[in-house]
Amino acid sequence: MGESREKGVGSEATGLVLDYAFHVANLACVYLSVMEPNQGAIRAYERAGFKRQGIRRNANMWLGERVDEVLMDAIPAEFEGPSLVKQMFR
Repeated sequence: MGESREKGVGSEATGLVLDYAFHVANLACVYLSVMEPNQGAIRAYERAGFKRQGIRRNANMWLGERVDEVLMDAIPAEFEGPSLVKQMFR
């Protein structure tokens, strides 16, 4: 698992999911929640195009401690670049 950390693999995979969601499935919004201590995931989601929407306080457990959840979403208007997924289907 450690080999792919800090190499952008998570951001790239998440970006492809958003690309498919917006350009193929024509979704209006994609949203998720992630535990606040998971800063690596939050950074990867932000690099892929997600923005922080809010916080759900004390909503989950992380290593035996109560932690907040970060609510994030992405919309097509803020998703930049050409569709790599569409290019693959042509």
